Amino acid sequence: MNGWTRRHTLSALLAAGGSTIPLGWVYAEARKAQATPRPGDYMSSGLRDRVEALKAEAATTPTGDANYRERGLLLYDWMNAYALTGVYLHPEMPSVIAALYSPGFAGNGERQRRNAFSGIDRFIRTLAALEANPRLTGTVSARTEGPLTVDSYAQFEQTYTVGEASLSVGGGVVLPNHFYFASEELQTWNPKADNYVTVRASNPAVKIAPDTYPITGMFSSQLGVVEAQRVFFRITEGTLRPGESLTVTYGDRSQGSRGLKLIHISNTALRFPFWVQTSADGLLLTPREATLPVRGGPTAGVRGFGPAVVAVGEPFRLSVRAEDIYRNRATGGAPGWRLMLNGEVVRRLPPSSNAITEVEGLTLTKPGPHRFEIVSEDGRIRGGADPILAEAKPVERVYWGETHGHCGFSEGMGLVDDYFNFARDEARLDFCALSEHDIWLDAWEWEEMRRAAIKANRPGEFITYVGYEWTVVSAFGGHHNVIFRDLEKVTPVVAQRHPTLPDLYRGLRKAYATKDVIVIPHAHMTADATQNDPDLEPLVEIVSEHGTFEWLGRRYLASGFQLGFVGASDNHIGHPGYKPRPLGRYYFDGYGGLAAVYAPTKDRHALFDAMKARRTYATNGARIILKAAFNGRPMGQVVPKAPSRVLEGVAHGTAPIESITLVKNGQEVQTLAYDAVSADAHDDIVEIRFASTSEPNQRLVPSRPIRAWEGRIEVEGATIDQASSPQVEALNVFTEWVLPDPLNRSAARFRLVTRGDAKSIRLKLNGDIAKAKIKVLLPNARTPFTAETAVPGAGAPAVLVAKDRVPAQARTSGGEFDDTISVRRIRPAVEMDRAFRFEDAAPPADGDNYYVRITQADGGQAWSSPAWVGAVKKPKPKA
Repeated sequence: MNGWTRRHTLSALLAAGGSTIPLGWVYAEARKAQATPRPGDYMSSGLRDRVEALKAEAATTPTGDANYRERGLLLYDWMNAYALTGVYLHPEMPSVIAALYSPGFAGNGERQRRNAFSGIDRFIRTLAALEANPRLTGTVSARTEGPLTVDSYAQFEQTYTVGEASLSVGGGVVLPNHFYFASEELQTWNPKADNYVTVRASNPAVKIAPDTYPITGMFSSQLGVVEAQRVFFRITEGTLRPGESLTVTYGDRSQGSRGLKLIHISNTALRFPFWVQTSADGLLLTPREATLPVRGGPTAGVRGFGPAVVAVGEPFRLSVRAEDIYRNRATGGAPGWRLMLNGEVVRRLPPSSNAITEVEGLTLTKPGPHRFEIVSEDGRIRGGADPILAEAKPVERVYWGETHGHCGFSEGMGLVDDYFNFARDEARLDFCALSEHDIWLDAWEWEEMRRAAIKANRPGEFITYVGYEWTVVSAFGGHHNVIFRDLEKVTPVVAQRHPTLPDLYRGLRKAYATKDVIVIPHAHMTADATQNDPDLEPLVEIVSEHGTFEWLGRRYLASGFQLGFVGASDNHIGHPGYKPRPLGRYYFDGYGGLAAVYAPTKDRHALFDAMKARRTYATNGARIILKAAFNGRPMGQVVPKAPSRVLEGVAHGTAPIESITLVKNGQEVQTLAYDAVSADAHDDIVEIRFASTSEPNQRLVPSRPIRAWEGRIEVEGATIDQASSPQVEALNVFTEWVLPDPLNRSAARFRLVTRGDAKSIRLKLNGDIAKAKIKVLLPNARTPFTAETAVPGAGAPAVLVAKDRVPAQARTSGGEFDDTISVRRIRPAVEMDRAFRFEDAAPPADGDNYYVRITQADGGQAWSSPAWVGAVKKPKPKA
């Protein structure tokens, strides 16, 4: 650093300068404040009086333990009323206020509380100054050399034109690092290295030095309380006056840097926040961010999207999407395609400048599952569409939807309109909800979410819902998504005023009829499975882009609650329903989770009522069609006791179905396996499977993080003809891989990641499998593996882990988490359509519950909602 380094926390950056006010739901109050203003004012007389008193008191008395509860909620009401004027407020203001009302706040250390209090004081000062003169904040504009393309190096500029608040010594610009750029840190010290940033002022008399700020929150790249250093360009001499400017060059190439490494995900609005501090102890101004779109790369793949269920002879539309190597919409158009069904060409699609081609008027003449193949005219690019099930007279259909996703109104990226546009036009979902975090929302943003949902809604074609993610730590209830039936006259019941799960339930019941609200808990920020309001909370999210969390569903069932299962992406990049291929910190190679809903029509109320009735199933993003019934009744329902219970159905996969498992009362009781060992050992494949749990070992703590498996496989007594992982796509060489050793035909290296699921390596060996030994070396394993079971069957290969020979299954010692490595011989499954039937003749008991899990060879999974037997008592919500 040049000279001394001045360090701040976010709260210090914001620093300067009885009883809870019963104002009800703050968003409605904010609108009311504008509905009955004084002449020339934007808020009601009552709120204005309280705000003026707050300003006067805060000017002489700092916020502290005695007054923070009054001040925080009043500031919240003020902030939201002001936000409705269209001003852009500091994105962390709502979350700093929310922290004050967490039940755990009083137990925080003195430093944490002091920083929060000083943050409140600084927000009051800044908001008062902006209210008096909104022109204090200047504007940010962006200039690029040309279109920004994913996974490339770029140089571009953002310029802050000073408003009526000058920038003097000690002030400057802070460049918070967006959460999704955590692996691409901005830097100011090496002009030849990547991600080098520089600054210049329009006034040559102004001198600027690079410095740092430690910041917490969503712009620290580490959600939570961990401080992270972020670039701060500090003015050391001179003053920037109104109309003058300060320009930051990202990826400055003038001294040899390749530029700024761009994210690999296409987006309509990458976020490069630009915060302005007026002086050493001055105001913190947050001009509205410039829009920086980034486009996809050239066509490398293709994907087709169609309806899940159609009637025989019914015309339908198939969307053909040209994709780049990361599954983004391709740039540069699409080649000519051949659309094929059962090996026959049914349409020829000419080359197009548009990456997406709509094929209208297709029909299926025979009942059953159908799968289209899409091939470029030169034969170099091949892809397919998800199965489409044709039925003679479908009574209900499967509809695909997103119940949990984000864009740029919380710690995500992208524009709110384009979130819905992507769901409709790219992912081809049937319905979609946007559920931004309430702790980062203001009232203007909520109204923008409603406006965008109303605009994107197309009755009978694409149904939109508005919602939010109630966001508290696991200890006080965990994250829950709240979705409203209607788009008009709905406002969130927020964590700032309802900081525990019973508070949320009470608030929703007071504001809405329970039939018009759905609450869906999720797992990676673990929900409290000992609490449930059965009239509000009919579903639980058990899989997302963060991993597989079937254990959470089992915990709710074990607590006696009746919840159906859904999946969701929890996508934060504006790509609901269809996740890009992973790169860097995007560590899961999958589509991110989906909700499947059985409903008679694609109608707002039909879909909502079906979710309320638990007529759903979950997938991890694979669009598997699952039809199942329990004693002749739909899954998700309660059935009478009977001497025999039969769960039967059919699954139509997107890849070969490897197994179907019946789960009763949380235990796997029967599995239909379709990859059984063959009689001819020479034709078998050796599979090494790595599995890890995601279930935390305590209640009310976040789910266990990912488990990375990285190491080497060595084979004794045979050579490796082929090594691959069926769960890792061939194009994903960025995050997970299995690569043969070019210098040793008996070895391969690998990196796989799991979180509540399993990944496998399949070896085609040249030699006598019965005599081969498989050695798995994990040089960076934190815990040793120990033997658990004997080798199953004569001649089965053994596994050596960390240089010690163990039998065919190895398990971590210590018991905190159940990680396993297993080795077996298989004959890979090939059928993509499977009928199944399970029968349980054990004595039935009230409350017995059953569901099925479908697992594909490529890792795709689906879970039916549970069915219950007999008289099921509904536990009452906790007070």
